[in-house]
Amino acid sequence: MAPVQLESNQLVPAGGGPATAPAPPAPGAVTAAASPGYRLSTLIDFLLHRTYAELTVLADLLPRKTDMERKIEIVQFASRTRQLFVRLLALVKWANNAGKVEKCAMISSFLDQQAILFVDTADRLASLARDALVHARLPSFAIPYAIDVLTTGSYPRLPTCIRDKIIPPDPITKIEKQTTLHQLNQILRHRLVTTDLPPQLANLTVANGRVKFRVEGEFEATLTVMGDDPDIPWRLLKLEILVEDKETGDGRALVHSMQINFIHQLVQSRLFADEKPLQDMYNCLHSFCLALQLEVLHSQTLMLIRERWGDLVQVERYHAGKCLSLSVWNQQVLGRKTGTASVHKVTIKIDETDVSKPLQISHEPPLPACDSKLMERAMKIDHLSIEKLLIDSVHARSHQKLQELKAILKSYNVNDNSFIETALPTLVIPILEPCGRSECLHVFVDLHSGMFQLMLYGVDQLTLDDIEKSVNDDMKRIIPWLQQLKFWLGQQRCKQSIKHLPTVSSETLQLANYASHPVGSLSKHKLFIKLTRLPQYYIVVEMFDVPGNPTELEYKYHFLSVSYAEGDDSPATALLLQQFKPNIEELVLDTKSGKQMKSGVKRKLSGDPCSIEPKKPKRSGEMCAFNKVLAHIVAMCDTNMPFIGLRIELSNMDIPHQGVQVEGDGFSHAIRLLKIPPCKGVNEETQKALDRSLLDCTFRLQGRNNRTWVAELVFANCPLNSTSSREQGPTRHVYLTYENQLSEPVGGRKVVEMFLNDWNSIARLYECVLEFARSLPDIPNHLNIFSEVRIYNYRKLILCYGTTKGSSISIQWNSILQKFHISLGTVGPNSGCSNCHNTILHQLQEMFNKTPNVVQLLQVLFDTQAPLNAINKLPTVPMLGLTQRTNTAYQCFSILPQSPTHIRLAFRNMYCIDIYCRSRGVVAIRDGAYSLFDNSKIVEGFYPAPGLKTFLNMFVDSNQDARRRSVNEDDNPPSPIGGDMMDSLISQLQPQQPPQQPQQQPFAKQAGASGAYPLTSPPTSYHNTVTPSPSMMHTQSPGNLHAASSPSGALRAPSPASFGPTPSPSSLGITMGQTANFASPHGSQAMPTSMPPPRKLPQRSWAASIPTILTHSALNILLLPSPTPGLVPGLAGSYLCSPLERFLGSVIMRRHLQRIIQQETLQLINSNEPGVIMFKTEALKCRVALNPKTNQTLQLKVTPENTGQWKSEELQVLEKFFETRVAGPPFKANTLIAFTKLLGAPTHILRDCVHIMKLELFPDQASQLKWNVQFCLTIPPSAPPIAPPGTPAVVLKSKMLFFLQLTQKTTVPQEAVSIIVPIIYDMASGTTQQADIPRQQNSSVAAPMMVSNILKRFAELNSPRPGECTIFAAVRDLMVNLTLPPGGRP
Repeated sequence: MAPVQLESNQLVPAGGGPATAPAPPAPGAVTAAASPGYRLSTLIDFLLHRTYAELTVLADLLPRKTDMERKIEIVQFASRTRQLFVRLLALVKWANNAGKVEKCAMISSFLDQQAILFVDTADRLASLARDALVHARLPSFAIPYAIDVLTTGSYPRLPTCIRDKIIPPDPITKIEKQTTLHQLNQILRHRLVTTDLPPQLANLTVANGRVKFRVEGEFEATLTVMGDDPDIPWRLLKLEILVEDKETGDGRALVHSMQINFIHQLVQSRLFADEKPLQDMYNCLHSFCLALQLEVLHSQTLMLIRERWGDLVQVERYHAGKCLSLSVWNQQVLGRKTGTASVHKVTIKIDETDVSKPLQISHEPPLPACDSKLMERAMKIDHLSIEKLLIDSVHARSHQKLQELKAILKSYNVNDNSFIETALPTLVIPILEPCGRSECLHVFVDLHSGMFQLMLYGVDQLTLDDIEKSVNDDMKRIIPWLQQLKFWLGQQRCKQSIKHLPTVSSETLQLANYASHPVGSLSKHKLFIKLTRLPQYYIVVEMFDVPGNPTELEYKYHFLSVSYAEGDDSPATALLLQQFKPNIEELVLDTKSGKQMKSGVKRKLSGDPCSIEPKKPKRSGEMCAFNKVLAHIVAMCDTNMPFIGLRIELSNMDIPHQGVQVEGDGFSHAIRLLKIPPCKGVNEETQKALDRSLLDCTFRLQGRNNRTWVAELVFANCPLNSTSSREQGPTRHVYLTYENQLSEPVGGRKVVEMFLNDWNSIARLYECVLEFARSLPDIPNHLNIFSEVRIYNYRKLILCYGTTKGSSISIQWNSILQKFHISLGTVGPNSGCSNCHNTILHQLQEMFNKTPNVVQLLQVLFDTQAPLNAINKLPTVPMLGLTQRTNTAYQCFSILPQSPTHIRLAFRNMYCIDIYCRSRGVVAIRDGAYSLFDNSKIVEGFYPAPGLKTFLNMFVDSNQDARRRSVNEDDNPPSPIGGDMMDSLISQLQPQQPPQQPQQQPFAKQAGASGAYPLTSPPTSYHNTVTPSPSMMHTQSPGNLHAASSPSGALRAPSPASFGPTPSPSSLGITMGQTANFASPHGSQAMPTSMPPPRKLPQRSWAASIPTILTHSALNILLLPSPTPGLVPGLAGSYLCSPLERFLGSVIMRRHLQRIIQQETLQLINSNEPGVIMFKTEALKCRVALNPKTNQTLQLKVTPENTGQWKSEELQVLEKFFETRVAGPPFKANTLIAFTKLLGAPTHILRDCVHIMKLELFPDQASQLKWNVQFCLTIPPSAPPIAPPGTPAVVLKSKMLFFLQLTQKTTVPQEAVSIIVPIIYDMASGTTQQADIPRQQNSSVAAPMMVSNILKRFAELNSPRPGECTIFAAVRDLMVNLTLPPGGRP
C-alpha cells in the first residue's frame, strides 16, 4: 500500500511508520502498480486547485445560463466536490489505521518467499543427487608427476606441442641488429648517389636504415628500401606535413590523418611507377603544401577582417591553389586621401612557370626604395602570417609618407632637427628648442588606415583631432599649427617652472580698465601669474617670435598690481604695470604709476646652459624646460611682498618699526617693532613696567606655505618665578602665531589686530601677576604651602594647589569676550581625575573677573577644596521607583553652586541644604528651605527638614565653636535684622587682630591698583569684597533684591544667623527666584515681578535656619558613604550612603508614612512628641520615630493589643525588619505601602510573615534549609509581568498575594541561583499556592513547575485547620525540598 503523507516533512505508510517517498510523477505519467504513491499534501493541493478551477469556470459560464441551469450546475458542482473530499476524508481516516494491516501483509509475504526458497533448494539438491552424482568417479592418482615434483622440484612432463606452438623463437642479437642496419645505411647512400635527387631535398639524414627528407615549412618524408637490388622501389615509411598556422590553428594539425594516409598512398604509388620517383614525390608534396599555405593565409585574412582590421583590409580575389589578392588603405572605405594611389594591393601567388619556388609576393603600386630591410621584410612570407606581411607592407609605405612630411618641414626651417624612428613609423618634431622628448610633437602613421596621428603631452584631444584633420587633408598645413604649439609650449614651460610656487596661472585676466590700461597693449601671447598669498599682485609674461629661428621664443616679464572692490564680485582694476629691469639679481620696483613701459632686455632660453643644439631632443628628466628667470622673479616677489604689506599696515596704524630687515646671511626677513601702543583698560604703571621688561618684538614668516606669522617677544625681569624648567633663564621668549586665511592677504591688517589683541591679553594678565608678585612676601604661610606657580609664560598663568599639588588652575585673558578665562585640571598623581572645583568653575570665573586678585582666588580655593571633595562624593545619579510613580526618575542629590563659597544641595527635589565655606577649616550649614530675609517664609519648591539642627549638632566639634548656643536657644525665632544689626554682627565676627602683626598697612588698597585687598588672616581674604547697602538690608520683598550683581548673577545677602567665625554677605546669600532656577549651574535669573509671595509657615521650630558650624573633617564624615551605625553588619543593607542621606531619607520616609496612614485603613493616634508618628491596627499599636542616638534611621516600636497572641521575639523581628528593610536605604515609598498593608493583615497571617522575615534577617539560624529567603516588598524586575517593577508587592483582600525571592545556598556566591516565587494565600480555604502568572517567553518554566508541584503536594498532605495559617509552613517546606537540576537556571 502506498504511504500517505500526514505532514509536510514525512510520509506515513499504511503501517504508520515514517518513510521517505520520492517526488510525485510528472503530470500525465501512468503510475505503476508498485508506485510509492503521492504525498497527502500534494493530493490536497491537487483537489484544492481542481475545486478552484471549477469555481472559476462556473463564475465565467453561469451568468450566461438560465436560473434553472445555474442551479443544476451548482448542485452538480457541490455534489462532485463533496464526493471528492469525502473520499479524501475516508483516505485520511483509513491511513491512520492501515499500518497494522500493511505490516501483517508484509510479514506474510516474507514468510511465503522464504518457504519458496526452501522448497526450491530441496528440489535442486535431490536432482543433483539422483542425476549428476550417480556416475561420478575420482581419477587415478598421478604418482609419477608427484614424484617429479617432490624429488626434483620441477614438472618436466608437459606436452611438447605447448613449446612448439606457443613459445616464439629467440630474437636476433643486438650486434646482429647493428650490423644489418649499417649495411642498410650503405645501401641507402648508394641509392641516393646513383639517383637523380632534386636540389630542394638536399636536407636529408641517413640513420637506422632509413633516409629522412625535410623541407622547412612544407613536409618531412622518411623512406627506406627492402633490399639491395637497384630495381627495388623506395618504400615511404612516414609522412609529416610541416605547414603550421600559429595564429589561428589553436595548436591543431591542419591536415587530417585520413588525408595524410591518402597522400601517403598516392606518393607510394608514384614511387612505384615513375622513373624519377624522388622528383615526383617532391613535386606532389610541394604543390600540396603551397596550396595549403595559401589556404592558411586566406583563413587568416578572414579572421583578421572579422576580429581586428574590419573593412581596412579586403580580399580582392582568391583562387584556391593559385593566388590571393588583398587591398589596404582603400580611400573609398576610409573616405580620405591616404596617398597617391587610391588602393594599395598585396598579392600572394604560386609561380606557374616554376612550381618548385615558394609563394611569391607582389605590391601594387610598387614599394619605394626607402629602406632595404623594410623592403626585404615586405617581400617574404616564410613566417606564414598575413598580418605580419600586411604590417611590413604598410610599414614601408608609412616610412615613405613621413619622409614626404619631413621634406616639407625642411623647406620651412633649414635647421630642422626632426627625425624618423623606424621601429614604429614616427616623425619626432621639436617644437621649442631646447626640447625634451616629452615636449616634441610625435607624428605617427596608422598602419591600418594610413592616416597621420599626432601625440603631444598636455594638449587636449580636440586640438589634436583638428591638427590631424588638417594635416591629413594637406601636409603643408602643419606649419601654422607648429607656430601655435610653440607659444602654447612656452606657456606650459612657464607654468611648470612655477608649479612648486604658490601661484595660479591663466592666459586671460578680467580687468575693468583693460582697454584703457597699458596691459591691454601687450602681446596676444602672454601669461598672467597670480601670487596666491598676495592676490592683488600678478607677474605677466610676454612671448615673442625670434626672427630667423622658428623654434625659439623670447620673453619679457612685467609686474602688475590690481585692486578689488570690497564686497563686490566685479572685475579687478589694474593699477601698476612695470617691466622688470635687465639685472634680476638687483630687482628694484619702480613705484611711479604714470611711467610708461620700458623696452626690456630680451631673455632667451637659448642662452641658458642647456641651450646646445642637439641632433635629437633630450630625454625627459633633463631641466631644459625650466625657466629659472621666471621662477626667481616669482619666488622673490612671494617672499618680499608679505613683509612689504605688513610694513605698510604697521605704518598705517602708527606703530613704529625698523622696516624689513635681512637675517641669517640673506636667507630670511624680519620686521622689528620699536614700540607697541598702550592697551586700553590697563593702568599706566603696569603699562610702563611691561614696556620696560620688553626687550624685543620681531615678526617673521614660517611654515611650508608661508602663511604663518610668528611674533617673537623677548621679556626680562619676569615678576614670578615658576617651577617649570623652561622658565628659569634671565629672559623669557614668547612666540605668538597667526595663521592667515586663504581669503586674506598675507601681512594684512588682521594680523596686526590679532597681535594687538594678544598684547592686550598679555598686559591684562601682567597686571594681575604684578599685584600677585607684590603680595607674595606677605601672603599667609598656609597659602604658600597650599599653592605654587607652575607656569607663567605671559599669556597664561598656571597655579598648582592642594596637598600634593595635584590640582591646577589656569588664568588667561580672552580678548574676544573681554574677560578672564579660568580653566581647571589635574596634574601629577591626580592626572586623569576630575578637579573638585569644576563644580564652581563659573562662579570662580565671575568672581575673578569682578575682582582680579590671585591671592583672593587662592584663598577661595583653599577654603573650598576640602568641602567640595566631600560634596562631590554624594550620589547624583537619577533613580527609579523612589515614589509611587515608579517610572519617574528622581535625582538623589543635586549640587547647585550659588557662589564660590555657597553650595546648595537639593535632596530629591524636596529638601535643601545650604553649605557656606568659611576660613579656618569650617563650614556653615543651614536649612536652605527657609528664606534668608524672613524665617517665617520658605523658598518655593522646598520643604523644611524637621530635626536637621539636632542632627547637625551631632557632628559639631565643641572645641571649634565654643560660642555655639544650645538648641533650645536656637529654637526661638530670630528678630528681623536691619542694616545696623548686620553691621554689628559683621564687626563682632571679625577675627581679633593680634598686635604683633604690624604689617597690615602695606596691604591697603593703593591708587591705580586692580582692586586687590590685603590679607591679615585667612578669613578676611574675600568676605569683605562686597558690602551690602543698608537699603538692601531693610528690604523685605525678594522682588527687588537683584539690583546688585554678584559672582553668580544675583545678590548674596547675609544670613541673620551668621554666628560663625567668618561671616560674609557674599557667602551667606541665597538666590531668590523660581523653583526651576535652583538647578541652573550659572545661578538664578532675575525673578519676575509677578511671582507669588512665599508661603507662610506656622509657628514651629526655627533651629534649622540658624547655620551650624562644622569642621572640614566633620563635613567629610557627614557626606562620606559609610555603614549604618548601630546595626549588625549582617542586618545592614548593601547600599552604602552618607549620614546626611540617611537622615534626609528617613525624614522623607516619615513624611511618606504620614500620607500612607491617611490613605490606608489605619488609625492615626495623636502624639505630643515632635517627630513621632503613632497609629494602630486591629491588633497592634505602632510608634515610628527617628533613632535618638543617631537620627539616621527610623525605628518602629510595636505594642500588641492582646499580649497573649504575640511573643516578644516576634515583635523584635518585626521592628528590626522595619528598621533595616523597610525604612532604610534606598528609602522607597512603595516599601512603606507594602509594609503597612502587612501590618493590617490578620494576626495569624502577620505572624507567619514575621517568621519569614526572621529567616531573612537571620539566615544562619536555619542551617537545614537549602535556600535563603527574602521578602519582596516591591515587585522586582525579574518577577512575572503582573505589574511594573517597583510597584508594592503585597495585595491583601479575600486572598493575599506577595512575592518571595529564594537564593540557593552555595559556597560560591557568584554561582548562586535566585528565583522569584509569587505566592497567593486563600484566606477562606487556608491553602498556600504559587500564583498562576504568565511568564515571559524567554524564561524557563522548569523552576516554577517544581515550586508549584511542591506547594500542591504540601497542600494535599497538610490540610489546614480552622484559624491556622499555612504560609510559613508551606514556605519552609519549599525551602527544604526544592532542588533544581544540576546546571539548571530559572
